[in-house]
Amino acid sequence: MALPIHPCESALASLPDVLLLGVSGGVDSMALLDALWLTGRRPIVLHFDHGWRADSGGDAAFVKGQARKLRCNYIGAKMRNGSRRPREADARAARYAFFAQTARRLGIPHLALAHHADDQVETFLLQLFRGSGAAGRGMDGLTERDGLVLHRPWLGIWKKEILAYARRHKLTWREDASNADTRHRRNLIRRRLVPYLEKQFGPAVTENLWRAAEISRAEGEWLDLLCAEMTRKPELAVTALRQSPLAQQRRTILRWLRRHGVSNISFADVEAVRGLLGHRDPAKINLSAGRFARRRAGKIFVE
Repeated sequence: MALPIHPCESALASLPDVLLLGVSGGVDSMALLDALWLTGRRPIVLHFDHGWRADSGGDAAFVKGQARKLRCNYIGAKMRNGSRRPREADARAARYAFFAQTARRLGIPHLALAHHADDQVETFLLQLFRGSGAAGRGMDGLTERDGLVLHRPWLGIWKKEILAYARRHKLTWREDASNADTRHRRNLIRRRLVPYLEKQFGPAVTENLWRAAEISRAEGEWLDLLCAEMTRKPELAVTALRQSPLAQQRRTILRWLRRHGVSNISFADVEAVRGLLGHRDPAKINLSAGRFARRRAGKIFVE
């Protein structure tokens, strides 16, 4: 008797047939590989070794072996960082650079990742705590980055559902001991903050946070559409932006700064640029990386 379709499988219906898959060797990505295989897809398995642990080479060998067992092509790479552990941001940038380079070389832009609902809650909280210029909205289920089309089909699937799927299908995976290290903020949120919140406010608090991220993300997409026309030009028109609603002003400035390569945009940065919409001084404000924004002849420029 065939097993009923699991939510982990049904969530994959909209994915393209030809795609890349980022696989770390953990339960999430191994379950996604298996679920894709069951749909008849044979993704090209990509594994990036950050070199964080002495046994990280074992992860690469494990993923390669599992890919071969399922008759999926495998491509791996390792981060060059000497004996020191890379910062999380540097490691993430190197991993995505590997994904993007491989996608261009193969001519396959679609990449699936196994981020799930618990990851979404953690990302949402991290964004709120960091003071992101767009506040918190979590991750997008479908987005483009450096020529990659990123698919995150499991953002509505909880970790417990993935574990249930993995046990049901008798999957094997690798446990990363560094995931228990609460010196890293995401691990601190996962292992201490979220359990504390659930204890104080009840288990529904996690789902409520996920729902808040989903609402914010959907509203953010709508705002992005409203702001798209203004941000296509290299400069901002002061009069048109001044006449826009406050939320649209802020989102337009955020998108515009990103298009100009300004990094680590904070709420204060957005408000400083918005201050240039006034009729009086200042007509120039400082941004990150030695850049600044200037108002001149009814336009705002990044210089």
